[in-house]
Amino acid sequence: MPKTKEKTDVKKVVITIDMGASKTKAIVQEYPEGKPVVLLFDSEVADVAKASIQSVQQEGSPESRAWVGIGDEYYALGELARRRFGGISQLRELKYELAVPKICSTFWLAKEKLSLGNDVAAYLSVLLPPGEVQDKEQLQIRLKDAFRGFDTPAGKMRVKMLRYDAASEGSGIFFHRKRSLGDNMPPSMYVMLGYRNASIFTFRSGSIGAGITSNFGMSWLVNNFISKTSGLSPDNPNIIEVLVEAGVSCDSQVMQKLSRKRKGDEILLDGESMSKALLLAREEYWRAIVRWLRSKIDEDIEELVFFGGTADYIRPEIDVYFEKEGMKVSWHGNIFIPDDISSGIGNRMADVWALHQHMIIQFDKLTGYTRSEVVPLTKSVEGNTNNISEEVKRKYNFTPCERPSTFIAVNENV
Repeated sequence: MPKTKEKTDVKKVVITIDMGASKTKAIVQEYPEGKPVVLLFDSEVADVAKASIQSVQQEGSPESRAWVGIGDEYYALGELARRRFGGISQLRELKYELAVPKICSTFWLAKEKLSLGNDVAAYLSVLLPPGEVQDKEQLQIRLKDAFRGFDTPAGKMRVKMLRYDAASEGSGIFFHRKRSLGDNMPPSMYVMLGYRNASIFTFRSGSIGAGITSNFGMSWLVNNFISKTSGLSPDNPNIIEVLVEAGVSCDSQVMQKLSRKRKGDEILLDGESMSKALLLAREEYWRAIVRWLRSKIDEDIEELVFFGGTADYIRPEIDVYFEKEGMKVSWHGNIFIPDDISSGIGNRMADVWALHQHMIIQFDKLTGYTRSEVVPLTKSVEGNTNNISEEVKRKYNFTPCERPSTFIAVNENV
């Protein structure tokens, strides 16, 4: 009887995870009728000794004290990794190699946010770069092993995977458009502008072409900007925030935040010189993106679908250029993101939110469940996004993502 009751008490959740280069973004909800909850924590990871974990304070938000123990290995994640143990984002590492501690930590965060027990049953979907989706079986094996029992600040947790899917980054955007447009989807090129890379794939005649990747991510602009200045390091965690805040005009007053000088007049000069450097780096970046895209766009392509927060960063220039070229441009699949899901980071949530909703629909079909409320995923007003408002020009969202050479590997008919 105790064992039967224990199984009965295990709650089922649907959890969708996007392990971005600046934040791990996830959406979780109890299945079937739980409310979706956003889980966010910084992307840094640090492998640590078990004794180091024992000294971590239990006070504070869960996002600031995340750690997990998997077998004999212990990891601090996010803010704890960065502030206490010198953790870094490890941009050169494959995402799937860092996935297990991040996913385990996400389950612990879900437990804290949803008041779950230490045993959880899950429908799990993970977004991976296309070039790493072929490693999804290895990731599944590692997860099954870790889910037998891993240590957390709340004790040992166990996860039973009811379903596991690994999908390429961009899958949520694509499935949303497919569901919204049906047979009316035009020949399109999907353009992901992420932090490490930029990548594209095409859709025509009902099929998806192989992805192509380049090094033109936001990091290209950051490194170019730093090369035009002095005293800055690409490891400075404030650079991206300042570049985005500086906007299209590359506001010199905002750029002063990056100055390491002490005297007011020197800080002022730094702001002006950095502003000029960023104006040039920004121009060189969007021109490099456009040049690369022009070399890849086939004559039958009717629409460019941009997504990723880096795309938002150069959206004014992209809109102006392709409007002159007569090419239709859309942004982030026209996905409507509720305020409680956007969580202050806006379009960075578009892909994972759309994939989460797609998987909910598939699981409903699988289980025969009739949903009492359907969350709208399409914006109520669909205008020509070539005409961008001044407000949009001033406000950006930043999404570090990566897309290597292949595309979707998710079972659409779950």
